[in-house]
Amino acid sequence: MKKCAKCKIEKLLTEFSKDKRKRAGHRTQCKSCINKYYAENKEKRAKYRAENKERSAEYRARPEVKERRKKQRAEYRARPEVKERRTKYSMKYRARPNVKEAMLKSKKKYIANLTTCPKAKEKIAKQRAGYHIKYNGFQPNCVYLIRNLENDKVYVGETIRGELRWKEHLCDLRGNRHQNKLLQEDFDKYGEEAFKWTIMKEFEDEDKSVLLLEEARTIQQFMAEGIELYNLSLTIDQFKMLTENK
Repeated sequence: MKKCAKCKIEKLLTEFSKDKRKRAGHRTQCKSCINKYYAENKEKRAKYRAENKERSAEYRARPEVKERRKKQRAEYRARPEVKERRTKYSMKYRARPNVKEAMLKSKKKYIANLTTCPKAKEKIAKQRAGYHIKYNGFQPNCVYLIRNLENDKVYVGETIRGELRWKEHLCDLRGNRHQNKLLQEDFDKYGEEAFKWTIMKEFEDEDKSVLLLEEARTIQQFMAEGIELYNLSLTIDQFKMLTENK
């Protein structure tokens, strides 16, 4: 039981709203008294909010306040129980028939815009260009090796996109659609953990011909040393390049 500070009547705890800031864990006034106050002072509270709207906006616009609020939100959302609750709510929300229908409709509209709307095409092109600038800019131009740690067999390749090329290899290998059948067979046999990707040589120049030439030289060198390769042979263009650049 708890006595209301407003009406002075003892009531059950369920009649009081919870408040962690209070020592007892509940508000001092009961729900009935609070609701009555809100109903009687509706216009007064609306007027107060309108008068303080600009002041509140100015306060929230301060850099230090923005930073503090951002930090508080991040800490709150990082809590395991909050993450679990948000995930559960999101799944429950997406499972609603009307939400499913709206999402499907939005997806169809988006796909239709890709081929018909010039603005959508331009927007997607900008997004893709930004993605490539962001991620490709951090990736080295290199000749790389994919080594099988079980039998020491090697695949030699070249790229201007660094580790992103290795991720493409992994995607194809996991999907059982890699163009190099020997590499695919060993991947299926030994598993992903048996393969290691390493950069053999980096280049500042993005010229593809320079990378292809270095790849061809590396393959030729490994063949001469008797190292077993997944690369079956050099291409005709690589043979020409080796002949011209002896």
